[in-house]
Amino acid sequence: MFPDAELVVFHVVEPFAEHTDAGVEDGRRWQRRARKYANDVFDGVDDIAAAVDASVETEWRYGRPKYVIVRYLEEEDIDQVVMGSRGRSGLDRLLLGSVAETVVRRASVPVTIVREPQRDEPT
Repeated sequence: MFPDAELVVFHVVEPFAEHTDAGVEDGRRWQRRARKYANDVFDGVDDIAAAVDASVETEWRYGRPKYVIVRYLEEEDIDQVVMGSRGRSGLDRLLLGSVAETVVRRASVPVTIVREPQRDEPT
């Protein structure tokens, strides 16, 4: 559809207090595991891209996703965002917030949300 498009798969690893140097676990060890997880995700992306003869750039950052994603969009030359959402509603959404909703509200480019089906919904 867009043969000249440059695709970037961007993954954000969110820190938790127990994963910092001041917490229960050595922060560097947790960061190594987070990097390995991101690389595993990217390996899957590379396989899919190769299957459709596409080129994909991958990048990951460490931080709060709703802030890091918006900042990344401001820093890079991004034209369109496609991101997943778990589709939380009601109290869960109110208490947890929504990364996708924050990105939609704050992004300066169009954002397409792909909602994952709820576990009790048919797929």
